[in-house]
Amino acid sequence: MPPASLRPCRHRGCKALVRGGGYCEAHKAESSNWSKGEARKGSTTARGYGYRWQRLREFILARDCGICQCEECKALGRVRIATEVDHRVPKAEGGTDDPENLRAINADCHKAKTGREGRRGQVGRRG
Repeated sequence: MPPASLRPCRHRGCKALVRGGGYCEAHKAESSNWSKGEARKGSTTARGYGYRWQRLREFILARDCGICQCEECKALGRVRIATEVDHRVPKAEGGTDDPENLRAINADCHKAKTGREGRRGQVGRRG
């Protein structure tokens, strides 16, 4: 089998050529390693988001009429389509999959909330 052809480094503006289409030596730190991290976490079923969760997720989205229920959207009177389900109290902080602890949420709102929760957890570990 012939070796992989040379392709430009994936870093914007870099003209270095690499085999297989990744990053050159100067930019290899930009590789996300996403698939390696995801493999370490286990499948969605192994993490507790299997068939039962998918059914519960559908129920919550229908219950909330597919509208984001986050505090910010409610406070601003903003209507955004919800495509995800959020734990009001995160599971890492003792929250459960009880429907009272779940709400429909917009993907961008969910990402922002998860980021705030992550920073809150980091602050506690530093001190």
